[in-house]
Amino acid sequence: MKEGNEKDWIDRLMHDMKKLEDAHQAEAPRQYELMHTLTQFKRQRKKAWMRELAIFIFTALIILATYFVVSLRVPVVFLWVQIIAFIAIPIIYTAEKKRRRSLSEVLDDGF
Repeated sequence: MKEGNEKDWIDRLMHDMKKLEDAHQAEAPRQYELMHTLTQFKRQRKKAWMRELAIFIFTALIILATYFVVSLRVPVVFLWVQIIAFIAIPIIYTAEKKRRRSLSEVLDDGF
């Protein structure tokens, strides 16, 4: 009787293990799913590249304008630019950090 009980228990265990294996079979992604994911990634990278290019051009223009103001020796304008930058940079940094967190991007804080 003990052998029958043991065999029954092993059969149930094997049956349950088979159920677990069948439930966790991962399907290989189809070609159109891979292409869609790749296209979406490329679109996001292009959008990020355009945004970074715009920020770069904007920063270059600000540096050029600052150089122009300093070369004309207009200290009041230079001080206003410094004050505005001192206020705006933390705001821009926190907004960009929040945007990246919402998109689940990898953050590189430099630490």
